[in-house]
Amino acid sequence: MIDAVEALPTIPGLMMALLLTTATVCGVLALTVVGERVIRTIVNDRQKKRRDRVRPVLLDIIDGNTSFAFSRADTRALTRLAAHTATQVRGDDRAALTTWLVTQQFHRECLAHMKSPFALTRARALDRFAPLAELAPVSVERMLTDRDARVRSLAAQVIGRAGLSSLVPALLRSAEGSRDIPARIVSMAVLRAAPSTIADFGDTPSDSSVRVRAMALDLAGQLNLVDARRVIEAGLSSPSEVVRLASIRSLQRLGSPLSLPALQAMATYSAYEHSHAQIAIYELQAE
Repeated sequence: MIDAVEALPTIPGLMMALLLTTATVCGVLALTVVGERVIRTIVNDRQKKRRDRVRPVLLDIIDGNTSFAFSRADTRALTRLAAHTATQVRGDDRAALTTWLVTQQFHRECLAHMKSPFALTRARALDRFAPLAELAPVSVERMLTDRDARVRSLAAQVIGRAGLSSLVPALLRSAEGSRDIPARIVSMAVLRAAPSTIADFGDTPSDSSVRVRAMALDLAGQLNLVDARRVIEAGLSSPSEVVRLASIRSLQRLGSPLSLPALQAMATYSAYEHSHAQIAIYELQAE
């Protein structure tokens, strides 16, 4: 009892110590946050000044003049700026920038980082590699099955931005499987890649997967691939209503009266499907 009474006066002191400790920790955390923001601001300002300093050299690279000397940090900023700019231009300008990037071994750096165990590192490297994707299409295709969903979606977008029509079949099939990519992202990537012939679709217009086949036929119509007419007409006899409807839509987009016999002969299995077929027939007859 006496011991307990003697201990009572120490409780206020203990509470004061705890309060001081808490205040100290909060103060340190606040200083850390402020310090990080200050450092980040300084770094961002420094990077912006560096980009502004090297930006005019992009025009020299495009004009074929690469006789300049920069520090390692400035050269690194210039390569990243050139890689970003290369995705925004076409033709000779893009060729000049990508050629210079290759001389800087930029593609090797990107390919190495695309194998990183960290998803963010892989994504950044893949994004920067976009203008050089045609140098290693297999490496980009491999990223379509990456274990990270965001990296897979980015790989699809890169294929579209790079115009890699040779990877259209892989793109379409990436909408299926355990590591699938959302169909809307795949569709946009195919449209941006802009294949000019149905041959670029490989055998996906007759794929065993309903989703893959329907997407291939639908996109062939959206791209107005005239040479796809017979392949699309073959989809009218598919056992899948999804494929048949995709074929009807694509034939409407192509607008060729040559498809009238196939539409008139197709068997429909619902009022919804029948009405779409009749509308397509009516529109083609009016052509």
